[in-house]
Amino acid sequence: MNILFLCNKNPYPEKDGGCLCMNVFIKEAVRRGWYVKVLAVNSKKNFVNAVDIPEEYRGKTHYENVFMDMTVKPWSFLATYLNGRSPHITRFISVEYKKRLVEILKETKFDVVRIESIFMMPYIDTVREYSDAIVDLRTHNVENLIWKRLRNAAANPVKKLLYDHVASTLEKYELNVIHAPDCISAISEIDAEWFREKLQDKPRFQLHPLDFVKSSGKHPVKVSVVPFGLDIQNISLHEDIMPEPDSLFYIGAMNWIPNQEGVEWFLTHVWPLVHQKMPQLKFYVAGRNMPQSLIDSHPENVVVVGEVDDAHEFMRSKGIMIVPLLSGSGVRVKIIEGLSMSKAIVTTSVGAEGISVADGHDIMIADKPEEMAASIVGLAENPALVKNIETHAFETAQRYDVRSIFSNWLEFIGRS
Repeated sequence: MNILFLCNKNPYPEKDGGCLCMNVFIKEAVRRGWYVKVLAVNSKKNFVNAVDIPEEYRGKTHYENVFMDMTVKPWSFLATYLNGRSPHITRFISVEYKKRLVEILKETKFDVVRIESIFMMPYIDTVREYSDAIVDLRTHNVENLIWKRLRNAAANPVKKLLYDHVASTLEKYELNVIHAPDCISAISEIDAEWFREKLQDKPRFQLHPLDFVKSSGKHPVKVSVVPFGLDIQNISLHEDIMPEPDSLFYIGAMNWIPNQEGVEWFLTHVWPLVHQKMPQLKFYVAGRNMPQSLIDSHPENVVVVGEVDDAHEFMRSKGIMIVPLLSGSGVRVKIIEGLSMSKAIVTTSVGAEGISVADGHDIMIADKPEEMAASIVGLAENPALVKNIETHAFETAQRYDVRSIFSNWLEFIGRS
């Protein structure tokens, strides 16, 4: 079978959870002997020169990317207040990308076109015009919910106003375009229920003509949970790497606003309580695009690492994993990675959302600063509890084997 992936950013290299989520499916399709074609968006934020990608991977995926200027310009953002369009969606509209997509669809007959995220939905009409493939929308999040949570948490009235505009225009777009694909592969049951509920209603908003997307008209849109998967069979625990004693760590892309918000909250409200109880603990903060303010000034015993060469090696070299997420949607890929590496993880209810975990069994969940600090101290003082959590974490990770997830997905889209 032939499958085309339309990616909202470069899935290779796997620099963050979104890249990993896309690439693990791409690699599984290759492993199964499918003809795979990747057409990705290239940008300054996630720039990759296609010729720098390993030749073997590029050959097996027929990898291409098209550069788009994703910079948010004040005047173009302001224009969206006047025309009612989503500033996040309009950034992904490119004449060059559409032109190359048309050429690809004319060259090859595809059985499945997988649209990675709502941001690539402006191209569904082009796909329909030049292909009769099954169109599967892979939703990594319910995008408008992320911005609603950010709006609700914002104390700055200007930020609240900006977040409200982003949330409302994204919601308007999402509620219309979810009627257009054949299938929606939601990353969690919570997200799937949102899509099922909204699909019962007809589109309620009048979109800008450039954003209008026709329904397929074939049949009602199917929705299923297609969770994030890992190639569990090829994950090594690297038992030769001993975690640093008395260490905590965070790792995540710091150009994603919910990650910035969560780390700032943790350092301001949780870390002082932890440090007071156990001053010997060190907290390592790693990730791309680390804010200069955090690099320049941070609390005692907090080590700002920045981007690391090997995320998995870094994770294995440290002790307790901290995921202090306050807003977001979908699932936190790094948590599933941490589970697969037998890590004891402390997170929030939002962080654990959509993942089959239970507080005190395979993860620790706490939403208030005092509760999270107590969970961290409780783990740091009790190696037996850490070991118990780690054992159950690895067992839970087996549910996220990409090979079984991919097989279930094929049944769902009718291509098994």
